[in-house]
Amino acid sequence: MTESATPKPYNLLRSFSVLSLLSIVAISAISAALLARFLRDNLLQRDAVVTMQFVQGIAQTQNTSVYFTEQNYAEGKGPLTDFFNHIAHMPDVVRANVYSRQRIVLWSNEEHMIGQQFKDDNPELDRALAGELALETGQVDHPAKSEHILFDPEVDRFVENYIPIRDPRGGEVVGVVEIYKLPRVLMQTIAKGTRLVWLNALLGGALIYGALFWIVRRASLTIQCQQQALVEAGKWAAIGELAAAVAHSLRNPLASIRSSAELAREEENPATREYLSDIVTKVDELEKWARELLIYFYQPGDTQTTAPVATVLQAALSSFARRAQNQRIQVELALAEPLPTVHGDPQLLVQALNSLIANALEAMPDGGRLRIGGERRGDRFTLHLSDTGAGISPERLAEVFTPLITHKPRGLGVGLALARRIAQRYGGQLELRSQPGQGTTASLQLPIAR
Repeated sequence: MTESATPKPYNLLRSFSVLSLLSIVAISAISAALLARFLRDNLLQRDAVVTMQFVQGIAQTQNTSVYFTEQNYAEGKGPLTDFFNHIAHMPDVVRANVYSRQRIVLWSNEEHMIGQQFKDDNPELDRALAGELALETGQVDHPAKSEHILFDPEVDRFVENYIPIRDPRGGEVVGVVEIYKLPRVLMQTIAKGTRLVWLNALLGGALIYGALFWIVRRASLTIQCQQQALVEAGKWAAIGELAAAVAHSLRNPLASIRSSAELAREEENPATREYLSDIVTKVDELEKWARELLIYFYQPGDTQTTAPVATVLQAALSSFARRAQNQRIQVELALAEPLPTVHGDPQLLVQALNSLIANALEAMPDGGRLRIGGERRGDRFTLHLSDTGAGISPERLAEVFTPLITHKPRGLGVGLALARRIAQRYGGQLELRSQPGQGTTASLQLPIAR
């Protein structure tokens, strides 16, 4: 039976980026289109109402409605001509037609159309004859009705208003005035308003998308950090259990080693007595370190504990003095006196330095130089440990502080992770800089105790 494939982790930021972008673009486009259409229709309707009020006002003043019912159109031509010449010379008007109820053109500024009857489908004319203001707009170069003619205007759209003329005595519709306009200013205003609507939709959508993207990105990063913290917490819990088991298992062997060394030291052999005393001392240090490590994992203690840098550094270097001599490694101290006192437990800081020095010595198996320097900036003191080893590749450098991950044959992947954890416990930081072939520099930064 084949193993089921591991599900890929859900990418919240990518899913949100795509779906929210599509949603905001769709909503912004639909809203802009509706607002632009609303703006255009309302401006055209308002222009038509103003024109109708003007035309109907003149018609009532001059009582021109009586000429719409004249059977002899020639008799009403004079008054109609005087009335509609005013209309024909209105701004943007390129043609005006006057229809009777029988759809016959009673007057037009195009004389060849006078007397013609248009029976083809014209819903706007039908609505005007029914007493309703009607308007139509369209492309100039696409005439939709037989009474339309082509012009060569500066704008590409026309507006056609059908205005009903009523008998002031009975109120019934006696005729219709058709005004064919090329409203340049109105169309420019509509175009400008449409551009503003689309620009506002674009900027508003971009602002909303940017704000939501920033919020979700922060949330995604927070979730990732929390996930990493949970994973790291699980690893540290495993390390704590492992440390407890190791410390418990080492207590009896260490006690036996110490007892044997003490018994052997009582013999009259001055040549070996010094080495046996050294064994007893190291066993005591190892037992104390194991106890301190367990206390740190399960009861971290007071973060205000202080430690002199000189004492901590001396204790760490003394543990590796013989090993550095055997590997022909020169330890160079470049520290300005006096060294400050920093926040941190002395034993734990010694352990952190032990990990850094041990890594430096392992990087120089054939000899080299370990330079230890320090600098004080404000309320921070930083120790720099630089070796001349082979260096670390960028891929490995990115995961050196991850617990239980190591590239050493005999490593556990705990030393550097624990050293950084100790530094962070007391408000400090541990950083590693390295280039392949150029060595490695570890920077242990700690707050100075005042």
